[in-house]
Amino acid sequence: MTSRIFRRIIPVILAVLLVISAGAGCFAADKTAEVCRTQDEAAAALREAMKNREGSAGICLITDTAAEDSEGIIGEIFEGALEHTGDPEEGDYLRFQYESCNASAKPVSENGERAVLLTYTLSYYDDAEHEAAVNEKAGEIIGSLDLDGMDDAEKTRAIYSYLLDNVEYDYDNLADEDYTLKRTAYAALIDGKAVCQGYSAAFYRLLLAAGVDNRIIFGTGINSSGESEDHTWNIVRIGDSYYNTDVTRDDELGDERYFLKAED
Repeated sequence: MTSRIFRRIIPVILAVLLVISAGAGCFAADKTAEVCRTQDEAAAALREAMKNREGSAGICLITDTAAEDSEGIIGEIFEGALEHTGDPEEGDYLRFQYESCNASAKPVSENGERAVLLTYTLSYYDDAEHEAAVNEKAGEIIGSLDLDGMDDAEKTRAIYSYLLDNVEYDYDNLADEDYTLKRTAYAALIDGKAVCQGYSAAFYRLLLAAGVDNRIIFGTGINSSGESEDHTWNIVRIGDSYYNTDVTRDDELGDERYFLKAED
């Protein structure tokens, strides 16, 4: 048995369990498994399962790779599922809205071909019902901001200003590690209270819905007490360059010192 653990701002884990057992047909092992012939197809299937907030995703990958050598494939498919696509519900949005992922692999066959059954077991900070509410609210917000005719910088300011006016930092639940919803776009857009991860996810979601490319960045920030801490913010593409924008800090500080800033 081998395992691998990835960590970021929250204890997010991709643990890999390789199960070596007697071969069986894919659908005999998992009737819900989706048969895929490439890693790209497998990543797309996993991405869709994550968008739907499914707790488990079975993928039957046709491959000559032995199950005991599948750890790399498991990780590559997982990272492929989280690839930045420009879709507001994918990419960094998924990366920062899932909580943990455990994956297993075992040898199987499909129509006489060698295959590996990959099973991903996932948990999230929100659920499908929350996401349906976010979808509706995001559409309402974009429609209310009257973005037609604006350039990307103007759209960015409009969305940034909306979040400053309608979201506040969730100090009440900051120390409550069991309350994971604070890290979501749902908390920011529906409840109006979130921590930095929720601000960044909401900003990412709304900007992409408005056609403005951006990414969520995880790194080290300086809080209002002058202490270093784990933090997320966004980089926004304006023209050919990306600029740092930290909605969370500007909301806390009550100014615009971190709006569309270059590295210097």
